[in-house]
Amino acid sequence: MYFRIMRAAKLFPVLVALAFWTPVAFLSVLLAHNAMLYFTHGGDYGLVIEKVVAKRDVLWHISLYVHLITGTVCLLTPLFLFAKRFFRNGIGIHQYVGKLYVWITLIFVCPTGLYLALYAKGGLVTQVGFVVQDFLVGYYSYVGYRSIRQRDKALHFENMIRSYAMVAVVLSFRLFHVIFFVLSVSYETNYAISQWLGIVFNLLFAEIVILFIQSKQLKVKRYETA
Repeated sequence: MYFRIMRAAKLFPVLVALAFWTPVAFLSVLLAHNAMLYFTHGGDYGLVIEKVVAKRDVLWHISLYVHLITGTVCLLTPLFLFAKRFFRNGIGIHQYVGKLYVWITLIFVCPTGLYLALYAKGGLVTQVGFVVQDFLVGYYSYVGYRSIRQRDKALHFENMIRSYAMVAVVLSFRLFHVIFFVLSVSYETNYAISQWLGIVFNLLFAEIVILFIQSKQLKVKRYETA
């Protein structure tokens, strides 16, 4: 009986991780597939045919496609960066992919995201929401990179969790958008609420994860010093 309980205790974190990462991975791949449709439909898809600005602004076009490609990379790479087995068995690869994530975020994702935010649907409230999201992605990515350069692994890990949480707003935004669509909320209001709810929800979730990890590490330290 004791051994069964111990096995269940060891298995529980794995099941929790699977319950979280499986839908995240599925939605990320689904969103990546959706992004690729912009390249396979000859410019007649999604935002390109919805936006008036798309017909006259070359910079908007460039920003959109750069954001789609680099944003997809940033959405998918953390699925490997946060994997314990990948981290333990390939620290060199982890560092390389991590640098790739940070620099793509700072050089491509955030600048193009800020420009696209100026033309976002849902009015000023939504536009400000996208600007805030882009700023937080850039800020947390930079602080996370700087902290690992200063050999502060704990601060690095915490800020990279926050960074990915802000990148993953693109997923929670769509989930909230579907919920409010079913509830018959008007389109612009839905867009604004979903964007801000995505930011707040993901930030809170990131902080809960960080607190959980900190409490777990504290228990280990207490056990080791006992």
